[in-house]
Amino acid sequence: MNTEKLGSFLKNRLPPEINRLILAAVELAASQKASLYLVGGLVRDCLLDKTPKDADLVITANAIRFGQDLLQGTSYKTTLHHRFGNLSADINGFKLDITTARSEVYPAPGKLPEVGAGDIKADLFRRDFKINAMAISLSQQNFGCLVDPYDGLTDLKQGKLSVLHPKSFQDDPSRIWRALRYSERLGFDISAEALALLKRDMQLIPLIGADRLRYEIECVLEEAKPENIFLKAAETGVLRYSLPDVKADGWLMGKFAEARKIYGTCIPGVIYYCLLSARLNKLQAENLVTGLNPGKYITGCLGDYRYLAENLPELEKTGLNPSHLYKILVKCRKEARQSFYIASDNPLVRQNILLFEEELSNIKPHLKGADLIALGFAPGPVIQTILRELLFLKLDGQLTSRADEIDYVKRRQADDQS
Repeated sequence: MNTEKLGSFLKNRLPPEINRLILAAVELAASQKASLYLVGGLVRDCLLDKTPKDADLVITANAIRFGQDLLQGTSYKTTLHHRFGNLSADINGFKLDITTARSEVYPAPGKLPEVGAGDIKADLFRRDFKINAMAISLSQQNFGCLVDPYDGLTDLKQGKLSVLHPKSFQDDPSRIWRALRYSERLGFDISAEALALLKRDMQLIPLIGADRLRYEIECVLEEAKPENIFLKAAETGVLRYSLPDVKADGWLMGKFAEARKIYGTCIPGVIYYCLLSARLNKLQAENLVTGLNPGKYITGCLGDYRYLAENLPELEKTGLNPSHLYKILVKCRKEARQSFYIASDNPLVRQNILLFEEELSNIKPHLKGADLIALGFAPGPVIQTILRELLFLKLDGQLTSRADEIDYVKRRQADDQS
């Protein structure tokens, strides 16, 4: 790759601040007489002329100290990983990772690797696929030169995914999900050898644990059409060893696509989570949470979705009082309600959820707590009780004005005093 092409890529495909930091890193590495490289996905995307989502640098020096020097005086959030000798920084939503060139040995399938010293060739050998095992030198003496010891460029030109060695998926079974993800994103075929290894080793996926599996699943959910990846996972058998109760079929594909029509490209991952759980029973939904450990908010949304499923007979009723509908739906997080709307094929259920979202959720009583105190009620729990009564009566059309609410409150007050 010539210097002009690399410079054009850095300028046109990366955020300006990332481009500036990379150029600053080149000067800093030169001043320290260290070799610096662009590596991994950014190199792949550079060669494909695609816009990368993050940037990885490898340096033949202490990456943590180098990164701290590079980012000195900035306010970017950084995370230090001393075990792996790297620094990660969030640059306005774009991830920059700086790593010391290293070698890795996996003590057992699914375990995190043991790290040792290494050069750029050793560092590239620890990558997942040959197309991600290329580097571009940023050293002044050979700036822009491609480092490709494992012939990743050939795979890139042929549009295929190959692993670097037969134990790749055994060392890190999470690479299996990455194979499916890159295959879909890039439109590449998984090589016959890699596919055979994938099917041989997919039974090892449970060894990586809930947190690492969740990370891979959430990376899938960030792709343009995650349903295609889940379908590939089902076809290969990978889904059975990852999310055994989840079905990937035409129904899921249709519902994911419908969700994107509603949300566009900014669809929250929790919507996809809820749709993945939509056809699960209570025990299966609990197993999904245990298997992925998705965090408090998503777990709460999944619980809300299950609550809505349990109340489906009520939501399917005709002539449901608005106040009763409100009581059911107001308890749930918005994403759970919206997911339930997408998952439902019953027009009445959808109508009821839309009624809540567009009308009922915006209705409030005219009177507030201060008004009730002015009318003679003592501060305390009774205030909230009366406000709820006013809301439900207003929802059902029994109170339509401020005067109606005052009359109701005065009658109630008189009844309490009698």
